[in-house]
Amino acid sequence: MPMIKNALRHASNGLTSLLLLLVLTLLQGCTLIKLSYNQADTLMYWRLDSYADFSSEQSPRVKEGLTRFHDWHRRTQLPVYADLLRDLRPQLAEPLSAAQACLVFDQLRHALDSTLDPAHWTLLWLAGELSDEQLRHLERKQAIATAEWKAEWVSISPEQLQKLRFEQSLSRSEMLYGTLDEAQKLALRTALLTTEFNPLRNYAERLRREQDLRQVLRKIRDEKLGPEAARTQLKSYMERALVSPNPAYQRYVQTLTSEGCSTFARLHNATTPAQRAKAVRTLEGYESDFRQLAGQL
Repeated sequence: MPMIKNALRHASNGLTSLLLLLVLTLLQGCTLIKLSYNQADTLMYWRLDSYADFSSEQSPRVKEGLTRFHDWHRRTQLPVYADLLRDLRPQLAEPLSAAQACLVFDQLRHALDSTLDPAHWTLLWLAGELSDEQLRHLERKQAIATAEWKAEWVSISPEQLQKLRFEQSLSRSEMLYGTLDEAQKLALRTALLTTEFNPLRNYAERLRREQDLRQVLRKIRDEKLGPEAARTQLKSYMERALVSPNPAYQRYVQTLTSEGCSTFARLHNATTPAQRAKAVRTLEGYESDFRQLAGQL
């Protein structure tokens, strides 16, 4: 679960990342799942509005579209997540190799494919109706969010970056396993010391994605593309957002993914039987919540 959250965090930004909010709200803990998921369409509206500043004519159509998207996601996607977690639980009770950890990551990532597919998005019409001022508003909002990200991850010392990454990784690991002991924390800290993670590279890719999104939205509007053509454009954009067209960045992401799998496996194999049992119960709790939210229980 922590690996998915990190992958999604870097997958996209701007309007398209907001379409992932339904998924992101599921990764915050069992209590918050129910509270936030049931309000996900409202939360998404507020976030989208902060980026697009909807007109009075657009607003009710956006709300209606988000309600339909939310209903579709609840009905079709939550059972998929629940079934996947059911299948993953036994694996967390046993030792894992790095290759097995990467397989788990791939299974979790593929579970999100439908949500990330514009074929299921209910707001495609909006891309053709954004005004020049709304596109400028989007660019300003992107700039603010990216400046905040840069301040957090780039404009800090190497020591501060190391501390930030450790604290983030520790929090996510303890969400799954419970409290780590000092030896386990040291193993996690040591693994992060040799990482190839370079926030400047992430920052440059983030800027590329933002510009790419704005160009796609403007193309859809200016060329008055129909629903199918707009969907094709946004699908291509999502593919570039998830897999950069920059070969060097692709290799960088592959390296980070490999590192993450190795770190996850190393930490998992250092956990106690009680901690692994806690991880299994954590996934069981997520599964139960997903099934309840989907109306299966």
